[in-house]
Amino acid sequence: MKRSPDWLTLLSAFLLVASFPPWDFAFLAWFALVPWLLAVHRAPRMKEAFLQGIWLSFLMGLGGFFWVASVLHQFGGLPWPLSILGLLLFSLACQPQFLLFPFLIRLLEPVRKAEERLLARLAFAMLLALAYTGLDWGLPKLFADTLGHAFYEAPRLRQLADLGGAHLITFLVFLVNDTLTHLVRKARTPASGIAGPASRKLLVLAPEALLSLALCAAGLVYGQLRGAEIRALVASAPVSAHAAAIQGNIGDFDKIASERGVRGAAEKVLATYFSLSDRALSMEHKPDFLVWPETAYPSTFRTPNTADELFRDQKVEAFIRDRNVPLLFGGYDRWQGKDFNALFVLTPKAEPALASLSSSGDLQIYRKNVLLLFGEYIPGSEYIKPLRDAFPQVGNFGRGLGPELVQVPVERLPGGTLKTGPIICYEALFPSYVIGAARKGSQLILNITNDSWFGPFGEPQLHLALVTFRSLETRLPQLRSTNTGISALVLPDGTITEPTPMGEPAVLNVAIPVYEPIPTLMKTWGDWFGAFALLATAGGLLAIYRARRRALAVSVDTRQKK
Repeated sequence: MKRSPDWLTLLSAFLLVASFPPWDFAFLAWFALVPWLLAVHRAPRMKEAFLQGIWLSFLMGLGGFFWVASVLHQFGGLPWPLSILGLLLFSLACQPQFLLFPFLIRLLEPVRKAEERLLARLAFAMLLALAYTGLDWGLPKLFADTLGHAFYEAPRLRQLADLGGAHLITFLVFLVNDTLTHLVRKARTPASGIAGPASRKLLVLAPEALLSLALCAAGLVYGQLRGAEIRALVASAPVSAHAAAIQGNIGDFDKIASERGVRGAAEKVLATYFSLSDRALSMEHKPDFLVWPETAYPSTFRTPNTADELFRDQKVEAFIRDRNVPLLFGGYDRWQGKDFNALFVLTPKAEPALASLSSSGDLQIYRKNVLLLFGEYIPGSEYIKPLRDAFPQVGNFGRGLGPELVQVPVERLPGGTLKTGPIICYEALFPSYVIGAARKGSQLILNITNDSWFGPFGEPQLHLALVTFRSLETRLPQLRSTNTGISALVLPDGTITEPTPMGEPAVLNVAIPVYEPIPTLMKTWGDWFGAFALLATAGGLLAIYRARRRALAVSVDTRQKK
């Protein structure tokens, strides 16, 4: 049995990795899976086909998620050999759809090959595309990536995300890949029944290709019209809010602490953010509020354990009082005996409208709800002390209450506040979470992130691509504030404006359009397309099974009568 990867699988892995950030050759995704699908088809036995799925997942993990080793080393505190081992283990199953899909291909291939009816052939093509999409959506993935995310810079195709998210685009992309595979296999098979004039070959091969072309054309027409509509609505927004995202470019806090001591490191962090914030406030368009990224504040806020922590709290409060500007900043919160990764909204004075959110009315706290596995929690560690003690570097954070809104005071806006749906780093990967805040009336997605643990190349670019779809799905602007880059404003049509450079201190001062909510199917139905694809696949397989049983029963009955 051949245990090494087929050269076709190697080619697919290369094309897939190149399709995604940081390389961004998205057009390759339209045919990237063709070599691997051919390898699965030509494998002599199911075991070999399954191995090609393992190889594709493994190679894509190594090529596309190489920065996982850096996370394990920097954030997890593991030595490099163990970090690399962790990357290898992660890569084996980072794309689980490739592990299961070969079984489905081999199961359906004999039935599909024997089918000659036009509608049935088209149904099989749709079924396989739905099956891949459903598996891709339903199987656990740490980073929730899919083929559709490669097209975050495609101005027309990405507009489909407000109908069915990135997985709707994945469906189209896989349908094209499967069609191309089918055509290649037909053309290479002497007994395929298509020998003869080119016109006859075209008639035999055309149905699946015409289906793919028709659906893609419909998607592009929708994208052209919808994109123009969204841009017109945003351009006519009656008001805007000005915000400044501060990119401090603060590296690993522990490294600074080892050089200066904890107090000195904390002072350096605050001095950096104070200086950049003053630069933002001196700009021509003075921001209505300031945003510091995830964990910018180096300790808990308003729950001090030491005099130094109390002094830092007072310095931040004095800073915003003197500048008379609200500050939204990431830090740590301690509540009900647990620590939380949190966003604080601190206003210069108590706001009566906010009095129900805190005792003084000058502070709102959003606590992160969706935590990063093995980074912010270890399953069961809250009950198993030895497990917690074995990985002291991994956080054991509590979970917040879920999608929430915070009210940011902006005097120029009707009602005097900007309804904001905060998300912290990892939460931004999940459509349903952001949709939850949008349904509550959010006018802005506020995304605070710290990507410094992941290294400067690969993950920051991919992370930005993935979260761009949250604005497309909800048609809300998204202000992204990161520690080391990339900070940006994502417009409702998916345009990424004014991205900051990686690894440099920067100030992103932008005008955020404020407008009436734009209805989308994703906001109404939620992240529905993946679930639909799974159910449709199950229904299709059941229909095929029943049809086969009926055909077998008729065959047996005919033979008995004879």
